Amino acid sequence: MINVSDDLHELGETLVTTAAALVRQVPTEGMEISLAAARVLARIKDNGPSRISDLAARERSSQPTLTNHVKRLESAGLVERAVDPSDARAWLIALTPLGWQCLAGIRTTLGHNIEPMLATLSARDRKALRAGLEVVRRMLAAR
Repeated sequence: MINVSDDLHELGETLVTTAAALVRQVPTEGMEISLAAARVLARIKDNGPSRISDLAARERSSQPTLTNHVKRLESAGLVERAVDPSDARAWLIALTPLGWQCLAGIRTTLGHNIEPMLATLSARDRKALRAGLEVVRRMLAAR
């Protein structure tokens, strides 16, 4: 078991690295798009229609990389571009109904794919995990 001290830096580092390791270990069978593309869809869902430059900054990615993701997502019918009403030279990227459906399907698939890992936990550990997830949700909501 990981011993996490009260040191906030260590706690934060452990939280982020553990979450990242979990994402890397969840099987992705049955997913229609890559995890990276799914993250872009989720970012748009969370933040609403966004400029590519804003998406790139939030994803800590280069603008050309994000542009390529958006082009692929757009050609798949998952996102659409619309003129930014505050600046006619810029585009806002939004989810299409198919994009919303795809993201929901990905989340369902990932939840299904992690079930075998969760099944190995005791009832006590699952209860502790649920409580920990609620703490993380409150922490994120406070930002």
